[in-house]
Amino acid sequence: MNVTIETFFCPYCDEATEIYLRLVTTILFADDENSLRKGIEKLKAQVPLDDHFVYGFGAHHLWVYHKKNKIKSKQYSFL
Repeated sequence: MNVTIETFFCPYCDEATEIYLRLVTTILFADDENSLRKGIEKLKAQVPLDDHFVYGFGAHHLWVYHKKNKIKSKQYSFL
């Protein structure tokens, strides 16, 4: 399996950053599509994955999009 990260991650909060790293680790350690699907389901049960990311499986790939930050603050006003 090939892993391609096509865009950068904007670390707007610690929780989103931790989930992103766990997501990338889950993807990298998957041996095949079946273990990837199981890994994503396990991760989804452990952390609020759906709060920060939208994801799905295509014919030959997993796609993941980072949801837009709903938190408005001066610290992250560039988002």
